[in-house]
This record gives sequence, C-alpha cells and structure tokens, in this order.
Amino acid sequence: MTSAQVSRRTAGSRLRPDWAWQVHQGAAIVYVIWFAVAVPLAIAGLLLEPRWVGWLVMAWFLALIGFTLVLRIRDSRRRRAWADVAGQLGWRISASGADLLDRWPFPPFDADPNAEVVDVTSGRHRGREFCTGRFRHKVRRRELGFDFLDLQVDRPLPPLQVLPASLAPVAAASLLPIELTVDGLPGRYCLFNGREDHALAALHPRAVEALADVPPFGFSCEGRRFVAVLPAYRDSTTALAQLDAACDLLDLMPEQLWRAGEQWAASRQES
Repeated sequence: MTSAQVSRRTAGSRLRPDWAWQVHQGAAIVYVIWFAVAVPLAIAGLLLEPRWVGWLVMAWFLALIGFTLVLRIRDSRRRRAWADVAGQLGWRISASGADLLDRWPFPPFDADPNAEVVDVTSGRHRGREFCTGRFRHKVRRRELGFDFLDLQVDRPLPPLQVLPASLAPVAAASLLPIELTVDGLPGRYCLFNGREDHALAALHPRAVEALADVPPFGFSCEGRRFVAVLPAYRDSTTALAQLDAACDLLDLMPEQLWRAGEQWAASRQES
C-alpha cells in the first residue's frame, strides 16, 4: 500500500507519554534536568581539578544542544514520512482544526477551554471518515498533549473513557480511575468515565487481540463520537497500525453497546 507499511513492526515510546511530550517540547523540565546534572559536575570538577570545571559544564551544555537537535531532526523526518503516506493515500493535511473542539464535549477534551488542535490529517480509511492530529492542553498548569483519532460512527455509543495507565497523566483523566482486569492486554488499563460493564463489553477477546498487536492506546466515546487517544510522536508505521486497530475496535463493538448508546441518546433528547 505504502512504503511505510512494508514493515509490520511497531514500537511504543520508551518514555512515559507525559515525559516524552515535555522532552520534545523543550519544556522547563529539560533544563531542570540539565542543571541537576551540571551542578554535581561542577562540584566534582572543583574537588578534583578546578581548571576542568568550565570544560565539564561546556561539554554537558553541548550534549543538551546535540540532544535537542537530534529530537528536532527526528521530528522533521517523522512529519515528512507522514506527509508522504497521507499524499499516497489521498488524505488531506491542515495546520489546525479548531472546529473539531466543538465535537468533543466529553473527557478528556473538555477540561481546558484553551485547548488546541494542530497538525490535522483527514480522509477515509476502510469505509470510515476520520481525522487525526495532535491535541494540546494544560494539565494542572503543565503544557501537555497527545495524538487523537476521530472515527466516523453511524450509531450512538454510551459515555465511556478507557485508557492505558501510562496515558492517564497526559490525557487529564479522572483522579479516581477504576482498574480493569482484562486478560491479554499489555499493561494496565483503567476506566475513567462510564460504566465498568460497558468497558468490559467493549474489550472482549476479539477486540483484545486487535489491541494487543500495537502499542497501547485508549479511547473516549459519547453519542456519535468515538476518539482514540494515542501517545504523541509515533512513527508512520505505528500510526497506521493503530488506525487499523481502532477501526477493528469499532467493527467489533458488541451490539449491546450500540443499544446502550441509543438508549442514552434517547434519554438525552427527552431531558
């Protein structure tokens, strides 16, 4: 299909999603870490050989610059690779998508009124209209973000938010999650909104098989909106594999959830 799909190997980030976001954004925590290492280096230099202090600090400063440049180069390559994939598949790329924010009046998208949507790609995949991009918001005064994938659904779904535990800090989820016991899923998954029986129904064995083949991601849904919540800074191969897995999750959604969604939507209209 595309050059990005030749390899089926997908890999998740080695860092926790909130830490990865901070590092890639060059947030204050990066410089805090730099000073945390530079101060002991300076002290060690003064104790061992004072004339080397400046060189040690300079070397560590150059290491920080080199690390930042490597991140920028990798991000640039990642953007180009995704643009190539989108071009081959006929998808459209835009710089922002502020109108999308009005479509998601549910967690985790409704916590910050100043949230932004950027780097939006829209198109059609496996018969479904979709849009994907990056969601940026504040979580307890920290600038954080994640990737999203909004998939078309033809029938309403009940309110539900299920996330892997690793995504909870970056997605501003509830402080009181319910841990889900689901055999076959990598890592811990938690329920942050909705009913536990609905979450377990969605994560039935066939759905778990689809999710187990890709790095962990979660989802939020309510009514005719289904949005996958994914770690940012993924390569094109991983992004395409997760797009397929999210489509599988919707295709395998049990009928009882669609009926529960219709009942929920009907109750909303009556009230």
